[in-house]
Amino acid sequence: MSRMATPSPAKPTTPEQRAERIRDQVLALDVKRVADWIQALIRTIKAMRMYLPNNPTLHKFQGDMEGRTWSMLKEIGDITLSVQQFDFLFENYSVYHNAAREESLAFRFHADGIREITIREGLEPPELRAFLDVLKRATDGPTGQDDVVTLLWERDFRHIEYVYIPLEDLVEESGFEIEDEEGERGPGIPWPSDGGAEAFDGEDAVVSGPAGAADAPTDASGEALVGRSDDWAARIAPAPTWDEAIGIQFRLEDAEVEALHQAIETETALPLGEEVLEIVAAILEAEEEPTGFLESAVAFQRFIELAVEEADVARANALLARLKTIAAKQAERRAEFAGLAGQVIREIGRPSFLGQVAPTLNGHPDIDPAVLTNFLVQLGSGAAPAICDLLGQVNHVKHRRALCEALAISCRDDVEVLIARLGDSRWYVIRNIVYVLGRIAHQGVERALDRALHHEDVRVRKEAVRALGCIESPSSRAYLISAFRDPDAGVRVQAAMTLAAKRDDRAAQSILGVIQAPEFARRDLSERQAFFEALGRSGSDSIVPKLETMLVKGGLFRSGSDEERAHAALGLAWLGSPAAIAILNREVESKRDPVRRAVEAALTTVRNAAMGGKPAEPPADEEGA
Repeated sequence: MSRMATPSPAKPTTPEQRAERIRDQVLALDVKRVADWIQALIRTIKAMRMYLPNNPTLHKFQGDMEGRTWSMLKEIGDITLSVQQFDFLFENYSVYHNAAREESLAFRFHADGIREITIREGLEPPELRAFLDVLKRATDGPTGQDDVVTLLWERDFRHIEYVYIPLEDLVEESGFEIEDEEGERGPGIPWPSDGGAEAFDGEDAVVSGPAGAADAPTDASGEALVGRSDDWAARIAPAPTWDEAIGIQFRLEDAEVEALHQAIETETALPLGEEVLEIVAAILEAEEEPTGFLESAVAFQRFIELAVEEADVARANALLARLKTIAAKQAERRAEFAGLAGQVIREIGRPSFLGQVAPTLNGHPDIDPAVLTNFLVQLGSGAAPAICDLLGQVNHVKHRRALCEALAISCRDDVEVLIARLGDSRWYVIRNIVYVLGRIAHQGVERALDRALHHEDVRVRKEAVRALGCIESPSSRAYLISAFRDPDAGVRVQAAMTLAAKRDDRAAQSILGVIQAPEFARRDLSERQAFFEALGRSGSDSIVPKLETMLVKGGLFRSGSDEERAHAALGLAWLGSPAAIAILNREVESKRDPVRRAVEAALTTVRNAAMGGKPAEPPADEEGA
């Protein structure tokens, strides 16, 4: 209260003052984190008493506790708690208080001699669960159990250290001594002795005679009672810490109150984020030792993660680029700085963090997909597993395209992580992964894409056909030809069109082989037309004589078929080579009406298709289930 009489300055004026204020605020946040962690610890211990070990509710408490512990140690580092009788202190601040001896964790630790306990970074879940079991057993209450020091010693923790007082020193610490039956002095409870009206004076001395009798209990007649008394009281007159009769100790002037309010409002409205960021960046640029550089880079990492959590992907992208720039400059002096920065960047791309980005992306459709792609690419191929997980959680199509684009760039030289995801149970995730593999067009993934060619969902099989068409290899061509036997007509047509894009004689001969097969005549009209179009688009003059025969003299299967004349004319029109155009120009003036009409219809179809410019289906546009 006395410090409030003089308002503090509205704003620190020197760098030292600003740094001191920032340290105080960071310390306050750390104290709150530790206090919240201890409360979660107490809740988990209570849950361990309430539920059986295999209960899902208990598992939820334990999982939350593991996450809180990992996060706290990541943010603060090693945690050292000073043990008082009823309190745990962190940085001289009480983060736990419980004066109920039967329930107080601090009282049990203090009574058993524990004076300090340290939780070190790197604490693993099995260690944490064993520590929780120790705390539960320590506070269960039955007598005769081992003390806390013994319980901790039996576990032999790697990341938990403690300071304790030996048992003999703990007894001496009480400072009480009494005489036993043989006259030997030793530790004990300072009861008045049976030899008369005697009392302790607080320092192991026995007070007797008039002074002792004056303070001894008396009966109704005023005479002192002799013997043990359970209601004796020490001769101490406690002074009151606060006397309401004293009234107000001081009073602020109106001007001082106004100045105090203004100072508080200024401090509240002052944005500290940018100041702290610049301080951390300056420290990062000035670090000379790897240990200090890593600590500063981890602090910088938190700013990037905060920007992502606030849906400010553009800021996160800029900060990540700045971190990489600083690391590159520092690496010119010491090469290991580049590896340390890479370690921090990989930590940003961990699944436990990026997995939480899906709600942010779903709630902010205005995020620029290009910026999102650039940010994810900067994280490197180590973030690919987390990005693959996001594909199954993000709702907006443009965001999924950004994720696919990032995977195509990051995994260009490391496709194994993508191939491993082809076993996902969600068809839309597999479809997007197949699209990315097609974008990369890496030779050697054809066998993996063949798995997608046999997927139960037709949309996955179509995407696999498109992806195989992007790969120039004999294996991809063979897999495309095998797709001609797919049970779905759409997949068969897609395979024919994809193979026709190769525009060579081998593609034309493969498509012609399907057309000449006996079962081809039983397929529906649209599929037959599509295969003849694919035959024409393959661009091989070797098929011109066969198409001319079908147009002029009838089909291969039934003589004089108008339908096969139309298909043959369509194939020649799509081929468009000089030899094919010469045949069409000749037959468009034919005296045979069926031939002339077939040629005219084919030419009209090709002209309309060329003018319309039908767009191709955009990739990765399917909504998730």
